[in-house]
Amino acid sequence: MIAVREAVRLAKQRQRTVPAELSELPAPGDPELAQDIGDVLRRLSPEHRAVLMLRHVEGLDEQEVARVLAVPLGTVRSRLFRARRSFRGAWGGAGK
Repeated sequence: MIAVREAVRLAKQRQRTVPAELSELPAPGDPELAQDIGDVLRRLSPEHRAVLMLRHVEGLDEQEVARVLAVPLGTVRSRLFRARRSFRGAWGGAGK
């Protein structure tokens, strides 16, 4: 029964993911892409924006982010999870 449920879950998940065509992907350094990313980041809460910027732009690891923000490591991990989910949701809602 567990295997059947897992197979159904994976099948549904694969149906939802549609790979982008290479022609649809923006080129690195594209100013429009940078503007779009900035717009999405501005819509996030300050806590989410800070944790994403420190982790993915500044390149700090989770422990360093925790020290900079003066919060526990678990809080950083939780915020990263929620921030990434919020970013994806806002990005998808931006007409992409």
